[in-house]
Amino acid sequence: MKRILFTLTLAAALAFGSQSAFAQAKKKPAPAPAPEPAAKAEKPKSDKPIPMYVQADEIDASTKTIIHTNKDGKKSKNSVTATTEIKNGDKEAKFEDIKVGDMVSGLRKKTGEGTYDIVKITKFGPKAEKPAGEAKKPAAEPKKKK
Repeated sequence: MKRILFTLTLAAALAFGSQSAFAQAKKKPAPAPAPEPAAKAEKPKSDKPIPMYVQADEIDASTKTIIHTNKDGKKSKNSVTATTEIKNGDKEAKFEDIKVGDMVSGLRKKTGEGTYDIVKITKFGPKAEKPAGEAKKPAAEPKKKK
């Protein structure tokens, strides 16, 4: 009986003792420190134009820019380039035809924080008013049970 108890104790000691020995041997090395970021790297500019629908709050004819101020007061500068195609619907148009307060739609490319180059202007003019018939319709009355 003593022999069996001794054997079981020895087996248990070897089993648990060997696991702790292996656990100590398998220590993971400390992770390498992250490299310090250099000066803010700019995100690569996308070549794909994005839709534009802005109100011309300010127009600078000398630099051919349309400035739009959003609800938060941030201004975006939209520049017309030598390759910008300007149309108003199907008709050819010029930058000088755009007036302050006009809604301008088309395509633009982001060039920086709050700056864009306009690729194409497709339509501009005063903000379209909704016809009176399209005003909010009253909610339908609930049906009465008979």
